[in-house]
Amino acid sequence: MDVYLGLDIGTTNIKMILADGEGKVIESRSSPLGISAPGHGWAEQDPEDWWTGVTELLSSVPGKVRVAGIGLSGQMHTLVPVDREGRVLRKAILWCDQRTAAECAEAEALLGGESRVVEMTGNLIYPGFTLPKILWIRKHEPEIYRKIATCYIAKDYIGWRLTGERATEWSDASGSACWDVSARKWRSDLLSALGVDEGWLPPVKGSAEIRGILRPELARRFGWGETKVICGGADNAVSAFGLGVASPGDCMISIGTSGTVLAITGSTAPDPTGRLHFFNSVLPGQSYYMGCMLAAAASLNWFRDVAGRDLTWDDIGKAVEETPPGAGGMLWLPYLNGERTPHRNPNARGVLYGLSSMSDRRHVFRAVMEGITYGLRDSFELVRAATPVKRVIMAGGGAKSAVWRKMTASMMGFPVSVPETEEGGAYGAAMLAALGGGLSPDDVRGWTRILETVEPVDAEKKTYDRGYLQFQALYRDLRERFDATAHNTGEQ
Repeated sequence: MDVYLGLDIGTTNIKMILADGEGKVIESRSSPLGISAPGHGWAEQDPEDWWTGVTELLSSVPGKVRVAGIGLSGQMHTLVPVDREGRVLRKAILWCDQRTAAECAEAEALLGGESRVVEMTGNLIYPGFTLPKILWIRKHEPEIYRKIATCYIAKDYIGWRLTGERATEWSDASGSACWDVSARKWRSDLLSALGVDEGWLPPVKGSAEIRGILRPELARRFGWGETKVICGGADNAVSAFGLGVASPGDCMISIGTSGTVLAITGSTAPDPTGRLHFFNSVLPGQSYYMGCMLAAAASLNWFRDVAGRDLTWDDIGKAVEETPPGAGGMLWLPYLNGERTPHRNPNARGVLYGLSSMSDRRHVFRAVMEGITYGLRDSFELVRAATPVKRVIMAGGGAKSAVWRKMTASMMGFPVSVPETEEGGAYGAAMLAALGGGLSPDDVRGWTRILETVEPVDAEKKTYDRGYLQFQALYRDLRERFDATAHNTGEQ
């Protein structure tokens, strides 16, 4: 039986899905990953750990199936510098790493300011993006910088290890800070102005194009024949595609470790304010607007580890459900690791506001869940102002929670649909493998099915509307304090 294999190089694990030609999942497996933090606000991983996890997963594929193609997905922005011999020069600097605030400011100043940067690329330069990480290495690790021959993003490094072919594709290139999203090309004048060698950046292909053929030695190791490796795409773009968010007007709200709001558009115009990301999608002629928060479910994980380690996720859901909307007047600012949308502030921090002697941990769990969802509403409001939204798909771990689905629908004031598949990234990568293997777009779109649609509750929406205004005001009141505290404590 022919199957299509999807690999997703995530932040906390690598996921693999095998799907048949009708989209039925034959097998799903994962391999865990760890993160190191050698400095405050830093986040790194060893690419060799990705490779070990990938090869273990590929070795586990049952011999009764024939892998017709491999599709790739992976964490955006993450930098893997490699020398001419293909050796990794240092640990990968991840998408959530916040060390490059100074480099972002310096680059934007050299390029003529924020508005000029948005005009050139479609995006502001964020600390998590790829280009400022290269600039950081030049400033702080010059001996490594001098040896760079290629700069890969996570899934493209794995694609090179699988095929020996240097390549990226337009959705991951979009998050580099040196790609012109509207024109779909590297911005040579920007790279020249910053003194970065364009030759370090791989050739760019379409997401469903063939990247190369699996190396013969790997084919022999896994017991496979000639196997196509498809370029794939950035995790959010691929996840959206895997969940059926594939046409203008489709919007995805994803609650995982981070949180995203992503809406497909046919527009070629970026958000002029730069508050929303503007990236190429995995399908030709489409782009998407996206807001990103850095600590979505990570906020809930943090509080459970601090105050409720004995509780299961079902216990937390029950505690939230037992507590009325509004959390007894408590508010949570979910900025544990700084924030991207809409604030672009690496100095922002988590805040629990409104505690009283009547508060218990049920109130806190609800406040944290509501605060995460308020943060996502920030992005949702910006997205709706940028492009029409006709349908909302909810995804990620948060979509598994009935109370969170209901909260999201009521807080956004919009019906929220939940798809059958839970693994958007790996599943979307398998869909791209099927496209690259010759299936039609209509055939592949037919793989996705909706399980449930949740309607907003008017009474709850009114409570959340009041809470949202307070949430916004609390950040405004604390913004200067965040910056002052970071400066006083030596944080970068």
